[in-house]
Amino acid sequence: MSDKQLSRESMNWPHKLRRFFFSRIRNKIIIPYLVLTFAVAAIGIFIVTTLVAGSLEERLTNQLLEAGRAVSELLVRQERGHWEAARTVALTEGLAKALVEGDRVKVTMLAQRVASSRETECLMIVDAEGQEIFHTIMQEDGAYEPVWGEFKAQDMWIVRQLLEASDPDASPRRRIRQHPSDGRYYHFTAIPIPLEEGRMAGVIVVGTSLETSLPTFKTSSLADIIIYLDGGQAVASTFTLAEQPEKVEAVLERLNISPSAFEDALQSTEITRGEEIEIRGFDYRLARGSLQIGDEALGVFGVALPSSFIVQSSATSRLSYALVFTAGMGAVILIGYIISQRITSPLSSLVTTSQAVAEGDLGQRTGIKSEDEIGILADTFDEMTGRLSERTQALEEAIGRMRAILSSMGDGVMLEDLDGNLITLNTAAEELLNEMASNFMMGPLRDLSTDREQDGDEDTWLLDYRRFEVGNKTISVHSAPVLTDDGDELGTVIVMRDVTAEVEAERLKDAFITHVSHELRTPLTAIKGYTDLLIATTEDALQKEQVSFLETINRNTDDLMAMVSELLDFSEMEASGRLGILKRPTQMSTLIHEIIESWGPRIEDKDLVLQVEIADDLPTVAADTRRLHWAIVHLVRNAMQYTSPDGQVAIRLFQQDGYVVLEIEDTGVGISPKDQEHLFERFYRVTNMPDEDVRGLGVGLYLSNAIVEAHEGRMEVTSEPGTGSTFRIILPSTHGEHQDKPMFTSHNRE
Repeated sequence: MSDKQLSRESMNWPHKLRRFFFSRIRNKIIIPYLVLTFAVAAIGIFIVTTLVAGSLEERLTNQLLEAGRAVSELLVRQERGHWEAARTVALTEGLAKALVEGDRVKVTMLAQRVASSRETECLMIVDAEGQEIFHTIMQEDGAYEPVWGEFKAQDMWIVRQLLEASDPDASPRRRIRQHPSDGRYYHFTAIPIPLEEGRMAGVIVVGTSLETSLPTFKTSSLADIIIYLDGGQAVASTFTLAEQPEKVEAVLERLNISPSAFEDALQSTEITRGEEIEIRGFDYRLARGSLQIGDEALGVFGVALPSSFIVQSSATSRLSYALVFTAGMGAVILIGYIISQRITSPLSSLVTTSQAVAEGDLGQRTGIKSEDEIGILADTFDEMTGRLSERTQALEEAIGRMRAILSSMGDGVMLEDLDGNLITLNTAAEELLNEMASNFMMGPLRDLSTDREQDGDEDTWLLDYRRFEVGNKTISVHSAPVLTDDGDELGTVIVMRDVTAEVEAERLKDAFITHVSHELRTPLTAIKGYTDLLIATTEDALQKEQVSFLETINRNTDDLMAMVSELLDFSEMEASGRLGILKRPTQMSTLIHEIIESWGPRIEDKDLVLQVEIADDLPTVAADTRRLHWAIVHLVRNAMQYTSPDGQVAIRLFQQDGYVVLEIEDTGVGISPKDQEHLFERFYRVTNMPDEDVRGLGVGLYLSNAIVEAHEGRMEVTSEPGTGSTFRIILPSTHGEHQDKPMFTSHNRE
């Protein structure tokens, strides 16, 4: 091996080492596990061998702080019990009234009952004048004994405060002091006794002796308790509970602290560590804190624990701990390797199966059977593979059916993707495109669509419906977007059909209708002329019945000529696809006056009331007067024909929001909502009209609507059966703009 090869190998070894360690999931699990095990073992050996025993000092201090917090919580709980007991007495029915009336017997009866039920050690009641009404203390046997003597509740500072405030809603007052009747120190709580209308009936004082409280505090805090008052004097302690009465004073004397230490603890918000003391031959560590309830400091408490509270464990040799940790580390490594094998082996099988499925072998399965997460993953993967196989088979069958359907279709089907590429989907599409390409040499591609104007930015192929002419071929094209279930567009499907034969049939039909209409107009004109001549020249020579016959012939001839005219106009529009609107600035009021002058007498001859309302200073509209005249006349004729005698026809012309609005309202038979939906369709006639009186082809409203839309306006209808109808023509005004020449508008219709 050359030096260059050796150099290249030496440069690649870090990469190979990293690849060995981290290319397989087994190594990714085992190597970090080994490193972590070695690290934990090393740290454990260091901690155990270097710090064999923890800091007893710190543990003892923490125990003292916990005991101090327990004492504070117990004092607060005791205060809550005082308040509840005092509230129970104060709210006892009849007590406040008896106190105001000075009924000592009733007060005693009611208060004694509550004190017994709640096992209250000391209960005092003072009226609003400061007179003590009730005072009792529980004896050792549980009996209550009234207190009379030099000690008066009204002399207590907390009672005087409440009496001076005279506020029934005042906060409770607390204090620790000695009761002279039994010489014990009590924790007292005083609250006001409320009366109606914001008055106060007196004060209730509830007390619990420290001799009763301290054993409970010791049991809960697991520490001895000392209570300090008045400059550091120890007044009560659990250390004295087991002492003879004559030795209590001596023990408390040894527990006294300096006034400065007392003030420091009283003002401190935290429990502070104190000195060590010796009691009964045992060393104790002290911690002190303020007896705090709310914002009131009642005194200072101390908690004491023996210095030997935590027994120091025996020292263990460094070699023993090292051997234990080494053995444990070896066991952990072995167990970790076995566990990693159980994890990585199924994963390797899962990887092999997934690679086979990715290459198209959907028959592969993992073969893993377990109830853990890897087994669930394998079952899920196998189920997913099975469903994928079923869906692939179903998709292939669907594609086969779709290909068969597309191949059997006579219509050409194409797909345009999002990039604008056209993809033919069947043979008919290819044949149509080839025919269009060959016919393109015979003439350019012309758009024959008449359903809507094409936007200049819009792809012609992608409109819903289009019709094209290429040479002598006419092709209709329908298109629709292809969307996913989430609404995302995938492209556009285009269906093409050769409609040359259908277009030719429509052209022949239109030509036939036009020819027949022209041929009918000539004899009808002659009939009309001769009938008018007979009526005008021989009216005196004919009998009245004969004149009526001539008038009937004349009237029906007019109807027939109107229908022929409608048919000619309709044929002209269908044949050319346009109305040929020649727009000029037009004053609608002038046009309406001409129509009223012509049709007013006819309306009145039918015994109808004609109401005309034309607003002043109307703007002009750009209109073809001939076409618009025809549309308005048709609406007026319909209003007259479909309104019974003694009815009314109203014509209104006004301006609204920059538009000129024409309303033609009648009180005729009306139109049902079902008929209104098809009112502007060609050859549609309303079903509830009297056919024997009114005849027509059903194209009048269709043509009128087409004319209005050609003027960039719209037509609306409001009708109720039996009430009448209102037709509106809404046209945009020119807003005073003058046009030098007429405008020609081409309006396409289907």
